[in-house]
Amino acid sequence: MTSSPTGWPGGTSADPDGAPAPSGRGVAVLGDGPDTSRTTSEAADLADRVAAAALAAPGVVSLHGGSLGEVATLLPGRRVRGVRLDGPDGGTQVHVVATTTTPIPTTAQAVRAAVGAVVDGPVHVVVGDVATPAEQAGPAEPAPAPGA
Repeated sequence: MTSSPTGWPGGTSADPDGAPAPSGRGVAVLGDGPDTSRTTSEAADLADRVAAAALAAPGVVSLHGGSLGEVATLLPGRRVRGVRLDGPDGGTQVHVVATTTTPIPTTAQAVRAAVGAVVDGPVHVVVGDVATPAEQAGPAEPAPAPGA
């Protein structure tokens, strides 16, 4: 595994010449993969479209950023969690949280098809977690305060 000038594996600091540091596992730094021809705004637009396509797929609850938030496309001032553009093989990685109501292979295929319509190259889908129906519903309404 490579290390950035900050000493963190997969860090995103620039080297002394201003080039992005290697991303290591999961975190995509703009220009880190084989296709370095995209501008920042093109990469931001593509990452947002990939995220929207994945979220619209049946069986997807949310995007999954990895156990430590390491799966993301880093852009100036923000990150697109769960999406990694320009992987080592030129592909796109999408990490999702799936429902328990749709079979995981069906969800993965739906994500692959939806994202494949947005990007060129292979699409790698990782189901990082599964949400139960209770988790999908979100937190319950808080009880009213006594006397309210």
